[in-house]
Amino acid sequence: MGIDLAKATFDFCLLSRDGAVLWRGRFTNDASAIRQFLAQLEGGRWKPSLIHFALESSGVYGKALIGALHQVALAVSVLNPAQVKYFAFSVLRRTKNDRVDAELIARFCRERKPLATRPLRPVEEQLKLLVHERESRVGEQNRERSRAKKDPFQISLPALISHQGQYRLNQLQKEITQLDEAINELIASDECLKTQSKLLCSIPGIAETTAAKLLSELAGKEFQSARRLAAYAGLTPSEFLSGVSSYGKTHLSKIGNAFLRKALYLPAAVARRWCKPLRPWVTLLEKRKLTDLAIRGAIMRKLLHIAFGVLKHQTPFDPSLVFMPKTV
Repeated sequence: MGIDLAKATFDFCLLSRDGAVLWRGRFTNDASAIRQFLAQLEGGRWKPSLIHFALESSGVYGKALIGALHQVALAVSVLNPAQVKYFAFSVLRRTKNDRVDAELIARFCRERKPLATRPLRPVEEQLKLLVHERESRVGEQNRERSRAKKDPFQISLPALISHQGQYRLNQLQKEITQLDEAINELIASDECLKTQSKLLCSIPGIAETTAAKLLSELAGKEFQSARRLAAYAGLTPSEFLSGVSSYGKTHLSKIGNAFLRKALYLPAAVARRWCKPLRPWVTLLEKRKLTDLAIRGAIMRKLLHIAFGVLKHQTPFDPSLVFMPKTV
């Protein structure tokens, strides 16, 4: 079933295994209408447990519907809108409206079989909110620090502006410290999160703050392999070759979760310096005369692979298990 969400309404389209339209319609996007939608679904001639629901990520607009579907243990996939957009190009869509989009999303779900997410536990929801709120405060702090610096023309700031800027920086630092404490307390209160955080912190370069970021972003997602996780984070290589023509250098695709990439950027620098098992591999990258930025991207992907392994097998980081290829 494909669902096209809007602020006030949502359209849906249910397809059979062979692609025939079985049921379609529209409901208002509010709690009572969502209950009515689920009631009609239960009373219909289809088993809801056999239906794979798919909808585009739409922020707060889809939160109530996704929560209602998760609450009754139905398979739901929240899609990147870019996936649906380019799928529409591939099938030569000529008309765009909510009704057509719902069927298009259903066709995408039927053909591509995207990963279904599980509902987040309340503690995971809180962790996600706290981590993103902390990231917002850090961004404000960085902007305020940049404003506090003298400009290229060496114009000194008036005393009042400097005083207010310093006051804001002190206030932001207090708020970040409070958020760090709240995040640590939340993780410590849940045995599962506590165990996972300790496993991630066993990896050189990853400390409590980065572990919290990884756990908040990976919550509810179950990847089948480390390669899929790296693709989700946009840390897979991207090259442009056609015949004998090459268009630019190979680089990171960056088609994926930017928050995960940002969370691993500084830990990669620490791991390059302090993680001894990675040094032979990093040396091979250096011999290939890769830039420092390219090497850091490769280490970010390696750290994500290692994080996937320790979480999947529930064992701390083991340096002897780090795979070192002869050629890179």
